[in-house]
Amino acid sequence: MYENSVEELELLKQQLERVKQQDRILAEIERKLHGMKEIAQYAAEHRLLADEQERLDKQMQEHQNAIMSLENYLS
Repeated sequence: MYENSVEELELLKQQLERVKQQDRILAEIERKLHGMKEIAQYAAEHRLLADEQERLDKQMQEHQNAIMSLENYLS
């Protein structure tokens, strides 16, 4: 019975570490989404020149790529 408790405790520790890692990943995804929201709000509120629009599009794409990469760690 003692051995099962030790094994169970180890399993719970591993699960806790996975949850902590997922929490860090989700926090980073949230940060990227917030950045995308700021870009979208800025674009909606301003008349953008073509080069500025391209720069913001590139930033949005970088955020999207980072989010997709982070999502892979969750699955």
